[in-house]
Amino acid sequence: MHVQTEVRRIAPATREATFFHALILLSTVICGTLAPTVIGPVLPAMQRHFSDVPGIETLVPVVVTMPMLVVGVLAMVIGAISDRIGRKRVLVLSLVAYAVAGTAPLYLDSIHAILASRALVGLAEAAAMTVSTSFIGDYFSGTQRDRYASLQVTVASTSAFVFNLLGGALGAHGWRAPFAAYALPLLLAPLVQVFIRDTRRDAGAPWADGRAAVDEPAFSPWLLTLICVAAFGVGMVFMVVPVHLSFLVVQLGVQSTSQIGLAYAVNSVGIIAGTLAFGWFIASRLPVSRQFALGTAICGAGFVCMGSAHDFATLTLGGAINGVGCGVMLPALVSWGLRSLPFSRRGFGTGAFTAAQFVGYFCSPLIVMPMVVLWGSRFAVVQGWGVALLLLAALGFAAALVSAQRLKLS
Repeated sequence: MHVQTEVRRIAPATREATFFHALILLSTVICGTLAPTVIGPVLPAMQRHFSDVPGIETLVPVVVTMPMLVVGVLAMVIGAISDRIGRKRVLVLSLVAYAVAGTAPLYLDSIHAILASRALVGLAEAAAMTVSTSFIGDYFSGTQRDRYASLQVTVASTSAFVFNLLGGALGAHGWRAPFAAYALPLLLAPLVQVFIRDTRRDAGAPWADGRAAVDEPAFSPWLLTLICVAAFGVGMVFMVVPVHLSFLVVQLGVQSTSQIGLAYAVNSVGIIAGTLAFGWFIASRLPVSRQFALGTAICGAGFVCMGSAHDFATLTLGGAINGVGCGVMLPALVSWGLRSLPFSRRGFGTGAFTAAQFVGYFCSPLIVMPMVVLWGSRFAVVQGWGVALLLLAALGFAAALVSAQRLKLS
């Protein structure tokens, strides 16, 4: 026990990781937020440009969802590759590839070629998101790692808000203009190459000075499966508000795009608040089971508020509450995954739960919309999801209490 404690104390120093290194890694999260956000405002103009293409009404939305699908399919494979050849090489190449593929629609004049470029964007996004998260797990531990996991979601939510505004501003110069924003990762590639030290294991030791970490967890396929199931559920819950909030606002009789934008902005602020609360208060005070139970309860309360809303203010309040819950669950998922994976399988495991989360994103509307048709109202479905999440949270808290009592008695 004494030896393990000593290793934990020296690990951050041996990795020579500082906030500057964390900032570089956290900045790569823009690869996940650029893909679906910055081009949103110009999709109608893109559809008009390619109006003579058969099925263009379906193809244009796929421009947004294609990267998500590729991430869901390939993240685990790319994570496993990074375990074998080294994370740094994969991250630098992915940032360059992201910029090249992302800016391709600036000159491509075929919607099918643009879709192919979007698939390459998804490939690069899968690599960047998986490897940067794995690096955070390599470099940091304990409360510090939990805080950076929460900051990763904070940066993602904040950059999504900024990129939505940027997309609208660039869109005034034509539908191609927002694709120029995809060049931003080129600014990060040199920083990763110069300042991020690879953590590839050499001679059985992952750290810079050759010492091995003897307190690593053993790899458990069953635990990773459980984490992936949770990631799929988190992905499904998270996408409900982004997909359906505007329709709920319109059903209340609000047609102003500025008010719709305000509702989304308030939800984003809620997510940011939840991530900060997790990193600075919740992570150090609650075990992972209660972290998820708390996040689930807050999400459920937000859904119930939204589903029972009869005016814009109540609906917006519910979206904010739901955002706080999502802001707790997302970093809790990342932190749980990183602390459960040994160095040698961290890329593979991170890719697995990242893929499961993105599959959840993709499947969420496919699951929600048949429920809307069956129940006849988005409000009823959202409220039903809220009640289900509150019941699930109650079961989670009850299970945590029973587990704590058993530990006291043993």
